[in-house]
Amino acid sequence: HDSLLANYFELLTDLPLDELPENPRDCQKLLAWEIIRQYHGVEAADEAQKSAESGGQKGNLPEFSLIGVEFPAKLFHILNLSNLCKSSSEGKRKIKEGGVKIDGERVTDSDITFGQPSELQGRVLQLGKNKFVRLVLGE
Repeated sequence: HDSLLANYFELLTDLPLDELPENPRDCQKLLAWEIIRQYHGVEAADEAQKSAESGGQKGNLPEFSLIGVEFPAKLFHILNLSNLCKSSSEGKRKIKEGGVKIDGERVTDSDITFGQPSELQGRVLQLGKNKFVRLVLGE
């Protein structure tokens, strides 16, 4: 897929190919930013990038406090407690189906367990395309 990315840069931008980021993810972000900049300007490109980095959410994400959660805790249990899922079994099913992400990374192990709340502090738990909560330690 790296050669495809290089092709896109060559076809769609004037950026020198030898100066592209090493990380394919960074390359994708740069390509998206550059294309938006060409059509809509730097401000729109920066705004789109900020929006993408916050999971496409405008403003603040709802927060879920991990204070009342007993650790070690299974992720499907946290999905239920945070009201992203109606039950732990629904949470387990959604993980198996690939519908759950933490900070944009897909989680597929339905038995994933977190030993302490600090492992999840500040991270964004996502179900599907439109349900998000930021996990916090405070009230």
